[in-house]
Amino acid sequence: MVIAIMQYLFVICDYGFNLSATKDIAIYREDKGKVNEIFSNIFYIKFVLVFLSFVILTMCIFSLTALKEHKTAYFLGFGIVIGQVLNPVWLFQGMEKMKYMTWVNIIAKGTFTALIFVFIRVEEDYLKVPLLYSLGFLIGGLFSMYFAFKFFKIKWIKPNLDVIKNLVKHSTQYFLSRSAATLYTTSNTIVAGLALGNYYAGIFGAAEKLFMAMTVIYNPLGDALYPYMAKNKNIKLYKRVFILVMLLNTVVATLVFIYSAQIVLLIFGEEFRESIKIFELFCLLVLIFVPTVMLGYPFLGALGKEKYANYSVVFASLVHLVLLAALFNSLTIYRILYLLIFTQSIVFVVRLIGSKILWKELKTNMI
Repeated sequence: MVIAIMQYLFVICDYGFNLSATKDIAIYREDKGKVNEIFSNIFYIKFVLVFLSFVILTMCIFSLTALKEHKTAYFLGFGIVIGQVLNPVWLFQGMEKMKYMTWVNIIAKGTFTALIFVFIRVEEDYLKVPLLYSLGFLIGGLFSMYFAFKFFKIKWIKPNLDVIKNLVKHSTQYFLSRSAATLYTTSNTIVAGLALGNYYAGIFGAAEKLFMAMTVIYNPLGDALYPYMAKNKNIKLYKRVFILVMLLNTVVATLVFIYSAQIVLLIFGEEFRESIKIFELFCLLVLIFVPTVMLGYPFLGALGKEKYANYSVVFASLVHLVLLAALFNSLTIYRILYLLIFTQSIVFVVRLIGSKILWKELKTNMI
């Protein structure tokens, strides 16, 4: 629960800059002055957002009994947010130097894992877990700042109010998109638990974890392709990558669907047999999810059609939450999944429309 809440707070602190700033850095990477301006002003914004997030966390802790009972754990876990804020992943992505991010992840996760083995001995040590998580992320964040200043020669400049306003205005749609995506993807397990009980939340969550494992490769691929497309606009390369990804995704989804029962029982055991049918539906969802991701920021977001990439998620999220609330008293685990497939289809259709519009514009410009 602590980690989930910190992720919500990080979405606030990030304010969509992991997407908007990646594109800006990719476009202006040869202009050192512009890179310094973007870097510095984004961090001034983030410092304010970190303070506001801490205020929000404090208010929630002392207002909600469920959080107040474990207030120490939540305060200790806030270092996770600070560590993530210190990590300018958007700088490394925009510069297309993701090797530094690899080192940061190794340092952060390695530190946390090592500290867990050393300090966690008995159940009473549970408060040390968020503290050690925080230490891992803080150390990773500090190393990432070191890499930024050492290898990209970043220099701090004074805050510029006009630049800050433009950065916030430009990134707001990305923030809304990321917030909406976080809301409708994480709300399902929570709602399953509230409406159907912890057993069904666990059954759903197990299948969802396998779904995430099936799609984990595509997010870093999109992250790597996004700044390249923003800078170079290489449509031929994008088409080749898109076709290869669709073929790979179709083959993997088909094979996993065929062997879904064996996979679920092997990983989770006989008590999760009911997850099999849910996982089969997730295999169908992945056929919609992956092309939706690939049409988003690697394509629409990189080539000036951000509104289709961003507001498709915002609109779909609103539909999803409204229907979840309307069906709450008659929910089943399968209705939740059918609703998720329906919601993802909305995102896909909107992005497909945007892609067709963009493609027509590109063909017109080539004539």
